[in-house]
Amino acid sequence: MSPRMIASPHMEIDVGVELRAVTFTANGEYLVSGGTEVQVWRVEDGKKIATMKAGAVFSLAVSKDGRWIAAGTYEGEVIVWDSKTYEAVCTLKKDSDIINALDFSPDSTRLVSGSDNRTAMVWDVTMRKQVQTLCAEGLVIGLKYSAQGDRIATGTRRSVRVWDSNEGHLLVDIKGGMRPYYNGGLRWFNNHLFVVDSDKIKEFDASTGSAVSEWSVPSSGNFSCITLPQKGEFIAYSTTHTVTFWDTSTHTQLGLIQHSQDVRSIALSPDARFLEIAGENWKIAIKSLSGITHSSPLSPLSPTFEEPDIQVDDVSSKHDQVSDAGASFVSQAPFVDSSDTVLDSWNNDQLADTEASLTETITNSRDQTHHALANRALVQARSGHSDLAIEDAENSIKSRPSVNGYIAKSVALISGGKKAEGCRVYDLAFKHCHLMDVDLILLIKAIVVFMAGEHRDAISRVDDLIATVQSNSICYVVQAYMYLLLGKLQLEKSNYESAIQSFEHARTQTRSCVGPDLSAISLISGWKFDELDITVQQHLCDALYAAGRRNDATESLLKMVNTLDEAVYMSGPLIKWVSDWTHQYLSAPEGDAASNLAQQHETPVPTPLLREWAKATLANSGWKVALVAAGSFMLPRVTTYQAVCERLVATDRVTDAVDCFHELISESGGEVYMSGPMTEWVSDFTQRCLSARISEGETASNAAPHGNTPTLDPTPLLREWAKATLTRDSWKDALASAVNFTVPRVTIYRAICERLETIDRITDAFECVKQLTTELGGENNLHGGCLEWIHDFRQRSSKNLEHLGDIAADAQRYDEAISHYTTALSLNLPSPQYLLIKRSKAYLATGSWKHVLDDANQAITLDPSSPWGYEMKHAALHEAGEYDSAVDAFEVMLSKIVKSHDPDVQQHGDQYISPSSTRATISKIVQCTTRHLPRVLINTTTGRLHDRAEQASAFEALPIFNELVSSMTTRVDYVRIKREVRQYFRYVMLSHKWENNEPLFQQVVHIAVYDLDESPTHDKLQTFCKIVRDAGFDWAWSDTCCINKSDHFVLQEALVAMFKWYQGSAMMIVFLRGVRSPSQRGALVKSIWNTRAWTLQEYVASNVIHFYTEDWTLYHDLQLSNHKESPEIISEMEDATGVSAEQLMGLRPGLTNIREKLRLASTRQTTLVEDAAYSLLGIFSVTGIPAIYGEGEGSLGRLLAHVLTGSGDVSILAWTGESGSFNSCLPAHITVFNGPAASPILPPLPNAEMERLIAASHTSFDLDVALRLYDRLDQLSSPWFAASRMKLPCIAFQLPPLSSHRARSGRVYRVDTVVFGMVEIKTRQDLSRMKSLYLIHPWLDIILDRNDTQSGSFIEDDSEVTPPPSPHTDEEEISDEEVDDDSWSVPDPKVSAPAPPAPVHVAPMDREMRARRLVARLRQPFGALLVAPAASGRRAVDYRRVAADSLITVQIQENVSLTDLLKNVCTLDVL
Repeated sequence: MSPRMIASPHMEIDVGVELRAVTFTANGEYLVSGGTEVQVWRVEDGKKIATMKAGAVFSLAVSKDGRWIAAGTYEGEVIVWDSKTYEAVCTLKKDSDIINALDFSPDSTRLVSGSDNRTAMVWDVTMRKQVQTLCAEGLVIGLKYSAQGDRIATGTRRSVRVWDSNEGHLLVDIKGGMRPYYNGGLRWFNNHLFVVDSDKIKEFDASTGSAVSEWSVPSSGNFSCITLPQKGEFIAYSTTHTVTFWDTSTHTQLGLIQHSQDVRSIALSPDARFLEIAGENWKIAIKSLSGITHSSPLSPLSPTFEEPDIQVDDVSSKHDQVSDAGASFVSQAPFVDSSDTVLDSWNNDQLADTEASLTETITNSRDQTHHALANRALVQARSGHSDLAIEDAENSIKSRPSVNGYIAKSVALISGGKKAEGCRVYDLAFKHCHLMDVDLILLIKAIVVFMAGEHRDAISRVDDLIATVQSNSICYVVQAYMYLLLGKLQLEKSNYESAIQSFEHARTQTRSCVGPDLSAISLISGWKFDELDITVQQHLCDALYAAGRRNDATESLLKMVNTLDEAVYMSGPLIKWVSDWTHQYLSAPEGDAASNLAQQHETPVPTPLLREWAKATLANSGWKVALVAAGSFMLPRVTTYQAVCERLVATDRVTDAVDCFHELISESGGEVYMSGPMTEWVSDFTQRCLSARISEGETASNAAPHGNTPTLDPTPLLREWAKATLTRDSWKDALASAVNFTVPRVTIYRAICERLETIDRITDAFECVKQLTTELGGENNLHGGCLEWIHDFRQRSSKNLEHLGDIAADAQRYDEAISHYTTALSLNLPSPQYLLIKRSKAYLATGSWKHVLDDANQAITLDPSSPWGYEMKHAALHEAGEYDSAVDAFEVMLSKIVKSHDPDVQQHGDQYISPSSTRATISKIVQCTTRHLPRVLINTTTGRLHDRAEQASAFEALPIFNELVSSMTTRVDYVRIKREVRQYFRYVMLSHKWENNEPLFQQVVHIAVYDLDESPTHDKLQTFCKIVRDAGFDWAWSDTCCINKSDHFVLQEALVAMFKWYQGSAMMIVFLRGVRSPSQRGALVKSIWNTRAWTLQEYVASNVIHFYTEDWTLYHDLQLSNHKESPEIISEMEDATGVSAEQLMGLRPGLTNIREKLRLASTRQTTLVEDAAYSLLGIFSVTGIPAIYGEGEGSLGRLLAHVLTGSGDVSILAWTGESGSFNSCLPAHITVFNGPAASPILPPLPNAEMERLIAASHTSFDLDVALRLYDRLDQLSSPWFAASRMKLPCIAFQLPPLSSHRARSGRVYRVDTVVFGMVEIKTRQDLSRMKSLYLIHPWLDIILDRNDTQSGSFIEDDSEVTPPPSPHTDEEEISDEEVDDDSWSVPDPKVSAPAPPAPVHVAPMDREMRARRLVARLRQPFGALLVAPAASGRRAVDYRRVAADSLITVQIQENVSLTDLLKNVCTLDVL
């Protein structure tokens, strides 16, 4: 059986570019083509809708929801467009591989692309990002999503693979690939895959990959494609010049289409009614597939068909076809056959004339009267005469039953209200119809049902027809009209949202359709289908507006008018409707119109809606009438003017546009538009008007381009142009844009210059005049009004330029000020020196000191007696860094001020300070600063020792010294001077273990450190100085060479002040002799440096420390700014001292934490005995002890006596061992403190235990005696020293005779006492020879609950004094307090006894509680001191402490009365 030739053409489209891919949109209304660009075409008429640039397109895809269009290009891009706006949304891929295939997922959220790089990439379209990569065996030339979207099939020449689209896993790998190179050789149907492989079509099960079937097809090249309809009943397969159709079940060929050119791509419409063929000839043929899709089997026919003529619409009557393209379809309307005259009047709704003509026909004719009767029935039904209509219809049927007779009767019954009967009667029409008329009769039946009020049923009937009828354009049109009528009913009932939906359905269903069938429907129903799409959109706009969706309404209207033909739009009632509708919208005071108003105030640019109003209104009205009508608009008036002016220009009504513009200027006051986009518009509008032609009486024919006309006044329009254009452009750009103006050139120049002068752009105006002069041939060619105008302009310019320069300078716009002053100076002024001074100040602000100096020298030359030229010369030289010369110029300025007779000049000079006064202030600050530095420092640059005078001289030799003098001309900046001085005098100190052959003061005082002979100690000093110098410090200090130890005063000062020197240093460098690099953990603890007494105070005092090994590398290679904060250093110092990091870092100089400081010092070693005490002077801030080397252990006693007197801390007395020579209560060696603190003195009592003891002893003692005991003890002073004698307040208890027992290390004495019971004393001294012995309780502060001790005052820290803010003149003196904020003084070295404390008055209950707490503490064990009377030759008894080998711990017995204790309270003199 030969295949049937498919010979139902639809149309052919010439796309004008090479084609590679085509596809239909999801609704089948549009087709998309791809070649060197992407184009969108409407299927029904072949009209091009859009063009998108894309390069060489190899593949296309349209999303199932119709939202996206995607193209794959030769350049490797995947470009996605919005199908509504046709604007590019994104480019998802950019590489060098060709994109051969594309497909969207069924839910339209993802896009898969296949390319030459052997991968398929899955993209999330909404997120614009890649989500999966699928790896193929070769170039991906085909891919498709399954119908459910759960799988993706990819095809290469080697294999076809099926993937899980969610996880990207490979599910099936089918060996044997695709042969066509371009996308189209792979399709899904249900769970099967159809694949083109060479000359076969193969079918596979997509779940298993197994072959289901295959059949041979004609051989093809690279461009072969296949496509299936949704039902999968056949496959369309393309070869070089042919498209064949194959039954998918029987594999038989159903038909073919021959094409005159090579077929590049094919596509099937979603309803399988049309086939697209993209040919090599740049044309797309759209073929109707009625033969393929018809349910009846195809009859064999030989393939002799050649390309037919193009038909635009295949919808035609089943009656006689139209032979004349220009003939009216009305005369061939089925079922309403009549004369042309009758049909014309009927079609034009001239129903009375139509009825008369039909009556005449019925009266005069004997044959075929049943047609005339039926037609008259239809006309009468439309006229509302239902009874007459029913009668005519019945007569027609009696005469001869016919289709139109029953249709007429049905319509008549329904119009008469008999809806059910009318619908039943209609069905009889099918008995008398031709088979080919069934579709049309069914359609008219749906209309009848709609007329009967069953709207939804009628619409549903049309839906069924659309799904089954091949030529269904007329169905779409009828259904669109139904939706239109339904929407109008809903709109009348204020059911706006339903009406909107109905109108939107109508818009969607509207088609371009003409023909006799539609004419028949129009005559029968009275429905008018002319311009249906416009009518629908009008009603949609009304419904949206009524629903309050004004923005949507506006969008709908604009979309409508933008798609209309201009001639159609600008004629007929539509233009009136647009004018009225837009006027109503723009006058609305609420909703989106109000928001538009707010937006317009921000950006006063006419909206598209306003432009449409102007276009529609000015089509039939004058501009003044339009402006009056726009008086109610909720928009800025200027925006309405703009829209009117633009429309007038667009329609070549330039004179009206200029008049309208001038009225705008007059109404707005001339300035309302001078900002934002309105300025752009004014400039552009006036430029177009001035270039087009001259209105308002201006003529250009009599003026030469550069002539000097008698009157050069610019016209108002030209002034407005200059005003707007110069707001955004330079004057040169403005002149360039005016090249086409029909105005004299000199007039344009004048308008520009005057505008520049008005807006204070005087420099630009001056340059513009210069260019005008040059363009006119020079000054000699100026004459008449032009010469006079230029002369006046120059006179005004000099003053204006100076004024503008002053304003710019005040606003710190110095470049602008310089430009104004320079332009003014170019006018050859008679006395320009004042402008030179002003310009030099502006130059100074920009840092251009050379220009400042030039202007200053010119000013001095012009007026040598003026001080202001020298003032600017000083400023220029100062800025250039020539401070000596700057100071000289400043002193000359001061002399000029003194000599001046001008009171204003003299008054102005009062603000200045003389350089000599500034120098004196700086010198005083330097002296005060160096007074707190070490007396001698090493200059790290020269290596020489500098005393304080030399240190001061070194600073005064620095450039910064003269810079400070030069910069402080009106006030002394104390803060800056101190900052600079302190920055310069930062010094670094060396901490180390003294060695043999250290360089001493006498060796270095006359030689540079760097010139010392080579030795380990010299190398140590030299390397230290170099490290300090390289770190950016100018000064260094070492205790070896920076202390003149032969000078007792210098040595004494150093011992006392050394702690403060370390404390005030910028950094301390520790040299660890014996510690090598790389250093191990614990090396610091074991180092010699860590054993020395002096290094303790150095470590505690210094804020910043760097540790170096003996080869001068950083300890542990610590790259920290401060090793003291290093966790490694902190840990090692904790190990070395036994003190936590917090406690160690918290140690401060002064009389605090005394016991802890003594314990730390007790672990350190000294070469000299005295250094054990002298190394603690700074730690305790003790300044009243002279250094006496050779006194031995007495130095420690003097120190401890001073500390005890100053602090009152009796824990110093808690020790065991050997008494010192200074006082028996003080130890001979500091090592006695190497142990726990004085906890055995009096064990602490927890609060709970104290409360228990108080409660238990509430009635066991006499409270009055306890109060007297408390008062007596409270009146005693703290212990204190006078010389070596100590006044020791205590409670003393005499001991009875002792019994002695020998022990290995001495003797043990025991004695049974009334107060303490049995007492045991261990000592090496022989107590048997002592006549009387006493045990004393000295810990009075503890038992009295004193929180602070009563002690002498001393200075622990310095206070900083802020300098006064007001400047000083050279006649005022500056006190030390104003410049010395680091001053400190040494207290009187004499130790004076503190006065007894005044009685403390406490509240009765508080005093009673303290007395009870006193009793509780007295009953606790404590460490007692043993004393014995000493022969001193004084009447008063002196005592000495008897040293014990261990603490004597005793406890007062319960039977000892408080009265006895009160009797034993005393103050002992202890030697």
